[in-house]
Amino acid sequence: MTDCRPLDQIRTDITALDRELLALLAKRRDLSIEVARSKIRDPHPVRDRQREEALLLRLIDTGRELGLEPHYVTRLFHIVIEDSVLHQQAFLQQRINPDNARDLCRVAFLGPRGSYSHLAMQQYFGRRAADLVEIDCRGFRQIVEAVENGQADYAVLPVENTSSGSINEVYDVLQHTRCAVVGELTVPVEHCLMVAVATSEAQIRTIYTHFQPAQQCSEYIATLAGVTVERCDSTAAAFLKVSELADPTVAAIGNAAGGALYGLTTLRDKIANQRENFSRFVVIGRTPVEVAEQIPAKTTLIMSTAQQPGALVEALLVLRNHGLNLTKLESRPIMGNPWEEMFYIDLEGNIAHPQVKAALDELTRTTRYLKVLGCYPSEQISPTPVAPARLASTTATPTAAASNDSGLRPVRARQLVIGGDDFVLLAGPAASLSARDGALLLPELASHGANALHSGDLDEPANALPFAELRLLGARLQLPIIGRVRTEQEVERYSREADLLLIGGAQMTHQPLLSACGATLRPVILMRDPLASLSDWLQAADIIRAAGNQQVILCEHGVRTLDRAQGITLDLAIVATLAAQQQYPLLVALPGHPTADIALPLLRAARAAGAHGALLAVGDEGLPLTALPALRS
Repeated sequence: MTDCRPLDQIRTDITALDRELLALLAKRRDLSIEVARSKIRDPHPVRDRQREEALLLRLIDTGRELGLEPHYVTRLFHIVIEDSVLHQQAFLQQRINPDNARDLCRVAFLGPRGSYSHLAMQQYFGRRAADLVEIDCRGFRQIVEAVENGQADYAVLPVENTSSGSINEVYDVLQHTRCAVVGELTVPVEHCLMVAVATSEAQIRTIYTHFQPAQQCSEYIATLAGVTVERCDSTAAAFLKVSELADPTVAAIGNAAGGALYGLTTLRDKIANQRENFSRFVVIGRTPVEVAEQIPAKTTLIMSTAQQPGALVEALLVLRNHGLNLTKLESRPIMGNPWEEMFYIDLEGNIAHPQVKAALDELTRTTRYLKVLGCYPSEQISPTPVAPARLASTTATPTAAASNDSGLRPVRARQLVIGGDDFVLLAGPAASLSARDGALLLPELASHGANALHSGDLDEPANALPFAELRLLGARLQLPIIGRVRTEQEVERYSREADLLLIGGAQMTHQPLLSACGATLRPVILMRDPLASLSDWLQAADIIRAAGNQQVILCEHGVRTLDRAQGITLDLAIVATLAAQQQYPLLVALPGHPTADIALPLLRAARAAGAHGALLAVGDEGLPLTALPALRS
């Protein structure tokens, strides 16, 4: 039997090692600031993803030699790299904005302490000030007024959530403020059911929470019988209420760290409708800031267009023509002007750069009202991915295929080739057809040249053909079939029974679903959400590929114009841009139900722009069956 040292001695050694680790991390942070100083003399972007990937691969190899798993190493150093990037950005910003440097910051937030806004405030200003004066407010208007009247130096405001959408009241307040947006941050939202005394879910009769968590956890709340939801001004107010009541029949929903401030414990965690849930906050100050050229920047502006058809489209085309990417477009009514709207726009770009200046100058001539709310550093730091295949490699030298992804690789599903020389047609029944009529149509589609079949659920009609029937028809017709997946649970089934998986635009940002599809061996068709940018779309494709599945096919399904008369239209510029990149096979799907005289020219134009095929809905409403052969000519 081997000797075993006393537990207290082992813990003492661990404590000493932890202190050494912290000292080394602090030293590494100091070196990252030296890197930032070097980028002042020789300007380079703060982030270098190729170097980050090479660094991670070297660390993975070193970790293997020390007996550490690759995923442990990457998870650890993703945090280290993010910290390095954020501190470099903070250093460069303080240098270019010396008047904003201060040891003490007074910050207003939606309180009281323990709210998500409070946690976001601590995260953001923890890198920027030695001391904080926390000013908790009860409403968004009060928060902004605290900055405007000098009571606070800055304020933190939540503007949107990936689950429940935009917070309209904040946009309404920003419409009239004299303050400027000077920063942003995105924080994960991890909702828990919190209680003050020992109890069980079956005993809970009242839940106190803010309206946002109530929306984001609606599916879980629906499983609790006889429960009433009481709305509070904030999650922290809900925590305080439950703490004061100390009743086994009441609970609060919010963040575990915030609840702990009020003595609450977690009864059930991970109760949000979406597993991946994030809230975005903006930071406002009395004066604008400059953004260092080494830092990725965002610009937020508000504008009002003329009340005539196509006015908003013309304004957005100005931004596209200047090569600017929109990350947010939100409309809010103008008080006192019925049926008129103010548009909020976030775009990637520094207001000091020539292309942004030129775009804003042109917009001032084409809009009725234009105001820049602020230009600020982007702090959405996404981790540099390392694909599973690379994690399994024993060399840290990037391969040619991984470091240079140019060159189109066709995707195959049985006899179907997407991305080759032929323009392929993936067809199914239109939404107007019943499931019975759709089943009768599929053999006709095959005889008219369809290369693969779907069940008619491109726009999620209630009468789509059941998948089991589609599978039987596909086997009889000897054609590949497409299974649309909306949840991770569906992926397992459809990856066994379908030849291709389809992710609709509504699920494009559903990261667990993307990762689940990435773990399969089936080709994945990824539709673009009409409001998603090209960057967002490609990032979603990267998530699938990072999970291992390289068989990704992009499908352009139109862009929302916000012109009520036009709705959604096919974006041929996106088709041409992606075709030129030669990165992914590309399909187009016509939005709505266009008639043949509109659909045929659009599809021919898409083919000329470089699309490799079309995803079609065929039937008595819209594209007729007889149009299929014409698409090949």
